[in-house]
Amino acid sequence: MVTDQFGMFGLLSFIRAAESDPNLVALALGNDLTTLGLNLNSTENLFNTFSSPWSETQGRPQDIDFNVPPEYLTNMYIRDKLAAIKLNRYNEDLLFYLYYNFGGDFIQLAAANELYDREWRFHKDDRVWITRAPGVDPQVKTNTYERGTYHYFDCHSWRKVAKEFHVDYSKLEERPRIPSTTSSSINSQLN
Repeated sequence: MVTDQFGMFGLLSFIRAAESDPNLVALALGNDLTTLGLNLNSTENLFNTFSSPWSETQGRPQDIDFNVPPEYLTNMYIRDKLAAIKLNRYNEDLLFYLYYNFGGDFIQLAAANELYDREWRFHKDDRVWITRAPGVDPQVKTNTYERGTYHYFDCHSWRKVAKEFHVDYSKLEERPRIPSTTSSSINSQLN
């Protein structure tokens, strides 16, 4: 048994202190989840859209397992009849929206591929998309890095911001690889 403040003696002293200070009761003893309306004896999921205790958003509907009647499963009948999505027709704001909101989806790769075609590069360390500022040449350019004014896309304020960068080429993500197992109709969407 640990005898410091993190062991049983520490917990006991914390509980005793909580008796005199009501604000410490929740910290010492925790909360009874049944008072929040949760039935902990239920055999069903407590919350269908709960993705993680660290997630700030609910789970996406496409990631949740639902029983869908077969008459609503029309994808295999209409997918070859739909018009191809041509991402080269759309502005960069939509491409960034697709990239940041459809993580792990094919459309994220397709948007990243189109951004790459438009001279945007993903910086692996800073985790931002950057591109050279239009009409401004790099101040220093070598075989391994360049330094100059770049625009980076700030996804928190949803705008392009000019900033001085020292860009090491090895820290830039390569062109995204589009899976070859996709159907020809999906591959044609990138054109």
